[in-house]
Amino acid sequence: MIFDTGSSDLWVPSTRCSTEDCAGLIGRFDSSKSSTFRRLRNHTNFEIMYGDGTSVSGFMSVDSVSINGLTIERQRFSEITSASNMNTADTSGICGLGFFSSSHGRIPPIIFNLWHQKLIDQPIVSFWLDPNLQHPRGGEISFGGVNSKLFEGEMIYANLTKRQRQDWQIHLDGIKIGGLDLCPGGCEAIIDSGTTMIIGPSLKVRHFRAWIPNYDEKESTFNCSYRSSMPNIVFIVGGKSLILTAAQYIRTTIDSKNNNDTVCYTTVQGGYGINVYDAYQWILGDAFMSYYYTTFDLDKKRIGFAKSISNTAIDYGLEHCMRALIFITLTSIIILR
Repeated sequence: MIFDTGSSDLWVPSTRCSTEDCAGLIGRFDSSKSSTFRRLRNHTNFEIMYGDGTSVSGFMSVDSVSINGLTIERQRFSEITSASNMNTADTSGICGLGFFSSSHGRIPPIIFNLWHQKLIDQPIVSFWLDPNLQHPRGGEISFGGVNSKLFEGEMIYANLTKRQRQDWQIHLDGIKIGGLDLCPGGCEAIIDSGTTMIIGPSLKVRHFRAWIPNYDEKESTFNCSYRSSMPNIVFIVGGKSLILTAAQYIRTTIDSKNNNDTVCYTTVQGGYGINVYDAYQWILGDAFMSYYYTTFDLDKKRIGFAKSISNTAIDYGLEHCMRALIFITLTSIIILR
């Protein structure tokens, strides 16, 4: 299950989904095996297209949803009967953690219902993501508060922008690399756990890539020998600096077209899901959140950032489950009963 702050809908593939893209999804929901399932009388249809071109459609239903032992009653969700351009395998659906106002059909997302049904004390969801993509744990999501064992130092808060209260969007004072400011005068950024990379306006990202010698624009790669000379990227939030080092924003891959050599690429990409003419809109996805513990506060309309601790400092034997705060690993699943 993908926990996505960039959307607000909960959907799972139905046993009725027969399109090829559904074959790559894990599991299918069979409503006939649920004693608490209820079909909506008006048989409301559901359809959504995401920024990466993925689209799904189906119909809305109601059932009980369990998260790590706590059960949300009468949660509306969508059973997907058709999917196309699915770029995500090994998942059983998407759990949107955005705002009520951006939900299709204005259905309360699960974070609202967890709070309203008094299963958590605060409408807060927090993420710790493991930057090691090969680690089986993946990360941890906390409903109802924060897990202070997963970050260090000061939590820096940014209020949501006043003109945009249907997305987890904040104001950045600047994005600097070396002597270059990629958003002079400030810009807006959506903090999106459902986006893998850091996405910015194409023109601004090209300015960033100008720092990289012999950058291959066609393949979006470069020689890894230049990695050590790359400067930090500094995101300025509320006057405070959130820094990504070159080792954090540069990754390696295999060049299958050139003797399987190892080449490098940056997690800063241009244009994807953004109006290329909008010089002020960014998306900070998992490539950013992997290094900063991120907490989303629905009640106070703000997002907090603190430096994540490394996975080597975590006691993986500790598991928590309490009324006020739910901790679950991102390898856990949501169960519809």
